[in-house]
Amino acid sequence: MDDRADLILANARVATLDRGSPLPLSGVAADAVAISGDKILAVDHYRDIRNLRLPHTRVIDCRGLTLIPGLIDAHCHVLATASALTSVDCRPAAVGTLAELKAAIADRARETPPGQWVRAFGFEPAALAESRYPTRWELDFAAPLNPVRLDYGSGHGTVLNSRGLRLAGIDDATPDPPEGIINREEVTGEPDGLLLELSGFLRARLGNTRPDGEFKQGIARLNRKLLRYGITSLHDAGPNNGISHWETFRTLTHSDQLTPRVMMIAGAAGLEEFAASGFGWGEGTDRLRLGHAKIMLTLTTGTMLPALSDLRELVADTRRCGFPTAIHAVEQEAVSASVQAITAAGLEQIAGLPAFGNWGSKGGNSGEEFSPWPRDRIEHCAECPPELIKRLRNSGVTVVTQPGFIHWRGDGYLERVGAELLPHLYPIDALAGAGIPLAFGSDAPVIDPSPWPAISAAVTRRTASGQSLPRGDGESGGLSLLDALRIYTRGGAWAEGAESRKGIIGAGMLADLALVDLHDIDPAGAKERQTGDTKVKLTVVGGQVVWNDGSLE
Repeated sequence: MDDRADLILANARVATLDRGSPLPLSGVAADAVAISGDKILAVDHYRDIRNLRLPHTRVIDCRGLTLIPGLIDAHCHVLATASALTSVDCRPAAVGTLAELKAAIADRARETPPGQWVRAFGFEPAALAESRYPTRWELDFAAPLNPVRLDYGSGHGTVLNSRGLRLAGIDDATPDPPEGIINREEVTGEPDGLLLELSGFLRARLGNTRPDGEFKQGIARLNRKLLRYGITSLHDAGPNNGISHWETFRTLTHSDQLTPRVMMIAGAAGLEEFAASGFGWGEGTDRLRLGHAKIMLTLTTGTMLPALSDLRELVADTRRCGFPTAIHAVEQEAVSASVQAITAAGLEQIAGLPAFGNWGSKGGNSGEEFSPWPRDRIEHCAECPPELIKRLRNSGVTVVTQPGFIHWRGDGYLERVGAELLPHLYPIDALAGAGIPLAFGSDAPVIDPSPWPAISAAVTRRTASGQSLPRGDGESGGLSLLDALRIYTRGGAWAEGAESRKGIIGAGMLADLALVDLHDIDPAGAKERQTGDTKVKLTVVGGQVVWNDGSLE
């Protein structure tokens, strides 16, 4: 790194988010950041670093706004989100009845050549007036000349019409795959179009069903959206990620079609494929790196799959392949089983790496003593009562959770979830208070990838309508804004094993930054009022300004 700056961000309130750093809303410890190449050169007052300025140095006046590390979405589905952005919008805000849903699909079908797929996304049966899914035959009526794929907003269910089922090779004689369910008409036993937990099954049978031009359009839209939100790194959590996905991400990142850095979690079923290609945990560069092994633990079929004994063996297998685990666990039963499996393998050595220790005892987000080794993760942890929090803390696992669900789906939780469980849905405050290392993700495309409503919900537990989810006994009353920002930055870096390179603003760190207008924060930085309305003015990735709303220059 040169000792002269290519870019200086001046007149900013610099929130380094390093350990012990305050949120600089009144008085600042630093008001400028100098960048050389893709790294931060210096963080100080402008008067003390202006000697780093050369004739070619670009200086941006940040007008007193807050400069934070780039945000890290530690759990999302990049390719599915890009696909959703060009699909028929069937989210609750777009369609309220089955008639409206079928009309939207019919409109797209009229624009689509016969035989090409019509794809729709965001459907939630409980949000429709009829409270049910459309059958294959209803979708046939909406699009008689096209195969149709309607994906649930959760990502755990799909409805195909008759043409789609034929292309997937699903008929009356097709048995249920081990991982999911082919729903059937009660009298005849014919598949009625609904498929649960079969996304990998469908991908294997159908391959890519989207034209290349449409995919590129979706990636371009997603890239702009992410940069506008201040997101500079992503953890792609696709459970079926294999070598082909790695090659797709390599193309997207190397061609700058996708600007944020990517850590691609690998599907546990494909680890042998990665090993045969010479890939292991941590393979890659700061633009694209191979991460944990994803294990899906679900109760969609009514039974926990895989069973606990099989889950333990899967965790042990990932260790032997050289990977830490990232276990999808939403319900408290699944979280409990994940803790048991990880604890059982806790002292086993990952192939080629030092033995696991108790990562939680090393400080986690509080930052006292970061370990350079990989950490096991539990993804989601949506239901987490106090007794389970204690076990999580003792296991040393990192929890990657999604407070954005409180904002986007909290009103539905208040209507449908029992009062005894509500205080324990996404209990961010309790998890953080127990010292459990946390990272935040969006789970996009299930919800929008914007981090700002999620940060707001993590602090306030308020839903989109302004209602509040109850808190558990003994909770402190909410995170501070500073805590939430740290989890969305340093926490994401920690969950990846990249805290030595990103997640804070400091000399030698990657120059990934976001300039934000935190206009509704109280001066003490203790609570937030309208963080969901936060505007990102500037986003920097690797020292390059990749988003500018036009207000600064």
